[in-house]
Amino acid sequence: MEIKDFYYKIGPVSTKKVWYSPIPQSKLDDWVEDFKLLDLEDYEVYLGGKYVIDPINTDDIDICITGPIHDYMRLYDIMVQGYELALNKHNFFIDIKHFDNLNFSKYHKEKGRRRPHIVTELGGVEMKMINGVLDGQTIHKTRIPQPHD
Repeated sequence: MEIKDFYYKIGPVSTKKVWYSPIPQSKLDDWVEDFKLLDLEDYEVYLGGKYVIDPINTDDIDICITGPIHDYMRLYDIMVQGYELALNKHNFFIDIKHFDNLNFSKYHKEKGRRRPHIVTELGGVEMKMINGVLDGQTIHKTRIPQPHD
């Protein structure tokens, strides 16, 4: 299918640029260099997901951020800037999440079983339109842990 009109939005970030698929390594490398220029505070950033083991057969890059959250608005800004860089400068689809720790990857993922971790991600509407037709829409709730959770 030829894409003549494209629109994607996640939270406050939107683009009309069609992204690369599969994602060239050079695009990821360039994004990493730009992302490293941000003030990442105490956060550590990791590449995860299928791109690590099979980059030709995935449409996105998963980024895991971990480390203590001193200011949720600063974390939010880092995530927004990461999405902006990927979608509007380097033209690839990205999924960025903050995990309280990365130990969850040690636990086998099973249907109906939760793995012990807290995830923070961009909230708001996520939608994609191709040639004027809605191709998917989801509402992500912003989850900020409370002392009584």
